[in-house]
Amino acid sequence: MVTWGAADFADSREPSAAIRVVPAVCILLALSAATHRQLDYWASNFDLWSHAIAVTENNFIAQDNLGGALLLLDKPDGAYAHFQAAADINPRDPMSRSNLGAYLQEHGRVDEAIERYQQVIALTSDPGLLSAAYANLGTAFRNRGEEQQATENYEQALRLNSSQPNAYLGLGQVLEKQNKLDKAIENYSRSVELRPTDTGFVLLGHALESAGRRSEALAAYQQALKISPDMVEAQRAVDALTAKSR
Repeated sequence: MVTWGAADFADSREPSAAIRVVPAVCILLALSAATHRQLDYWASNFDLWSHAIAVTENNFIAQDNLGGALLLLDKPDGAYAHFQAAADINPRDPMSRSNLGAYLQEHGRVDEAIERYQQVIALTSDPGLLSAAYANLGTAFRNRGEEQQATENYEQALRLNSSQPNAYLGLGQVLEKQNKLDKAIENYSRSVELRPTDTGFVLLGHALESAGRRSEALAAYQQALKISPDMVEAQRAVDALTAKSR
């Protein structure tokens, strides 16, 4: 905009080419300095959203995103404060409620987490957000020992999004507890296919081992160790199965 404005101004005055050079260089230097300053704010998500909050007011999107950046920096308590700020700014923001629920559940405040997830369901029609909320609700109810409600929520999550890995993982845990090993293995396998995690492979390995499929269980535990070489639970399982096969 500055460049075009300066060009139009110069054309209206018709100065010589030599006279045009000096202001053009000044403009370029000024814009270069401004660009360099702005690039500092894009150095990381944390820097970007911290700056956004500093220069705007009541920006719940920036608060949500800064909270997410802090989670990536393994600072959940700091993230919680920004998720709460986003919820305070916009009481109809489903994303902040979802993030608050996850924090509360992680810290053992299951009843409060359930309330936040139910708020998400009431506030959005987005299938992705709804599926994640139902999957998280399923896990919260499973943690409370309410298997029927957990199953219903996991199944609803999968109706909304058949590629929701947490729903498959949680449903597998319910089924394994009910000794429905084949179904549990099926759900664990689908979960790690969609999103390979160390926990997913350990759960799969345990179900396979309980079903007497030791070689497949060993392979699953080894996959967990590829993801997290220091995972004690997976290493113990590998050692135990290796000892049994001797």
